[in-house]
Amino acid sequence: MIPWPRHPAFDTPLSALGGISKPGLASLEKKGIASFKDLLELPPLRYQDRRELAPLAYAKEGESIFFSAVVTSVSERRAKSGLNYLRCTVEDLSGLGAKGALMFFRGINYILRLIRQGDSVAVLGTPNFQQDWSSGRPGPALPTFAHPEFWNLTETPLERLLGVFPVYGRTGKLTPGLRKAVMARILESFGGEPKILPEAFLAGQGLKDPTELVRILHAPPAAPGGRIPRSARDTKTFKSLALMELVFWRTLALREKERRLRLECRRPPAGAADLGDAFVSMLPFSLSGEQARVLAEIKSVMERPSPANVLLQGEVGSGKTAVAAALLFRAAGEGRQGALVAPTDLLARQHFEFLLPYAQRLGVGAELFAGSNPASKRKKSLEALASGEIRLAVGTQALLFPKLAFRDLALAVVDEQHRFGVKQRLALREKNAAVDLVSMSATPIPRSLALTFYGEMDISSIRGTLPGRRQPEVEIFYSEQADAAYSRFAELLRSGEKGFLVSPKIGEAADEDGEGEGEGDPGGGGGDASAGPGGRPGAAAPGRRSASISEMQRRLEALAPDVASGVVHGRLDAILRSKVMSDFREGAIRCLVATTIVEVGVDIPGVNVMLIEGAETLGLAQLHQLRGRLGRGGGAALLILLAHGNPSDNAERRFQALKSGADGYYLAELDLKLRGPGDDLGLKQSGWPDFAFAKFPRDLKHLPKAFELADALFGLRGQFPPGLSDALDKVETEMAAEALGI
Repeated sequence: MIPWPRHPAFDTPLSALGGISKPGLASLEKKGIASFKDLLELPPLRYQDRRELAPLAYAKEGESIFFSAVVTSVSERRAKSGLNYLRCTVEDLSGLGAKGALMFFRGINYILRLIRQGDSVAVLGTPNFQQDWSSGRPGPALPTFAHPEFWNLTETPLERLLGVFPVYGRTGKLTPGLRKAVMARILESFGGEPKILPEAFLAGQGLKDPTELVRILHAPPAAPGGRIPRSARDTKTFKSLALMELVFWRTLALREKERRLRLECRRPPAGAADLGDAFVSMLPFSLSGEQARVLAEIKSVMERPSPANVLLQGEVGSGKTAVAAALLFRAAGEGRQGALVAPTDLLARQHFEFLLPYAQRLGVGAELFAGSNPASKRKKSLEALASGEIRLAVGTQALLFPKLAFRDLALAVVDEQHRFGVKQRLALREKNAAVDLVSMSATPIPRSLALTFYGEMDISSIRGTLPGRRQPEVEIFYSEQADAAYSRFAELLRSGEKGFLVSPKIGEAADEDGEGEGEGDPGGGGGDASAGPGGRPGAAAPGRRSASISEMQRRLEALAPDVASGVVHGRLDAILRSKVMSDFREGAIRCLVATTIVEVGVDIPGVNVMLIEGAETLGLAQLHQLRGRLGRGGGAALLILLAHGNPSDNAERRFQALKSGADGYYLAELDLKLRGPGDDLGLKQSGWPDFAFAKFPRDLKHLPKAFELADALFGLRGQFPPGLSDALDKVETEMAAEALGI
């Protein structure tokens, strides 16, 4: 995310370095690591503080110490277990006369080549104190170091050992030692690299350039005194890089907004007929007050001379689709084109089936563009879209492919914005730089995140749900209550209800996951002692796993043999998946056994019961989305949560928040609070850039400062160093290309 300058320290491919085997390079490439820049963005695990020697006499149990000593004896011994080990006794060189022992239980022959009696050594290790029996009888307790790091001072001068040194973990097939050697060679390429940021900005804000910060991250100065944080991620240097990453992200948003405001859109003449109004008049219901307000609000934004960029967010079931459809028909009525982009084939087909009857009545050419379309039909559709015959295109990410050309794209609506991010939006703008863009989200965005990721957008929010909709009731069951949960679900199906049976995974094996973005934390403690649905009846059975969809279907068939069921998951052939969904919608089957693929936009009125296996593994936003599939035809609905193992306190809080009937806006804020500092927001899966240093929600507290700095930086855009604008352009281009799989 940081726009590194063109320089060998960043651009050089690792293959040019030498010393890394072909399998090693291949293992790194699988992780997206191909250049010096990629390794520089991976921080050390921690640092070794070897700024000064300490007397061995100061050694404390369990605390690391760096000291120098002379080796007084080296002896190979046999333990009671029959295994050999090496014991080296040492005497401190500080003059205090303290003694210690170094113990080695593996690599003995190698150690014997490095250390001999009489050698002077520097040692870094953590001691425990053991009684000295070297004389055959008990002596004083000695600080004993098991496999410490040591350096023979006859071969390595002490001054080369003093300082603060990075410690790396294994990366691909690179061992920690090889990674350290590679990083040392990469750092040798530094020198003369251009700064990213204007000098006036750095001086005015008292900041270091990211090129200097990343070098310090891997080669920290050995300033005397002061504590060195154990983790590299806890250092001021790393935090400064995270802050700068947010500054650049915000700067990209400011550039995008300025670029958009410079563009002009063709707007219809005043008083022109609005096909969107005609569409609304055909609906079998009247728009709610909130829908009408938001529709008028977005229309006013779209009447500005510059392209609109709107986030339309609303509760599950608040009626966002009708608002978006009115806007699409408005564009089509102007003789131009509109596109509705959905994250899944399933949702795209559902949208198309809803819009097609209205398009036919209004004389608007409409077509579905999905990866499952046959090739024969695809060619004709592409020609009709390019000619303008098709004025309403509905599809998946296939609508972004470069070969797919619009004659005059006026409006693009992106559904489920949390699953379709900025990379895809940048790719969509390639179709028409002046396109109006409306991004819909049924997962309300907490204000702090909205400012970060949607700061360049106008935000319109539908509050509440459609009249007649009410939140489903929630009942909570645990491992030992699984039979009761299934019996409750089967009983409702036998009584005539339609239902969803949801599992986080597809297959029998524990590693065959489903398509969901489970954000939950399946371990930990928590729970109360109350019994029955909604209360914890004592300790759950540890190690109990959630069932696969095939196991769940077999269990359902045993309890309700007369209830027809079907299976849907992401690996199922799209045509078969569409057939199963159609059968479920029409009532030929009354239970859909599925992975969390059904969380996104599935709108089937009359489905009023859902059982979720492994509910403790799903995040609050995902549980809320799944709950939103119920009760869409009005009436009472029930969500059954079946948790396994021993759900954590946070999982319990998620369950209780759902049980309280809280709306999506409250749940979004709570979800953010419940996440730990190391729990990211799944941005990569949501089409957002890969932040190398910034982590959410941990770094949300830095947003005010990042915004302040970005505003100051953007104010100096006329003084950007050569290459910074190009580098920012390159970041945008790479994100758009990644969205298309180029």
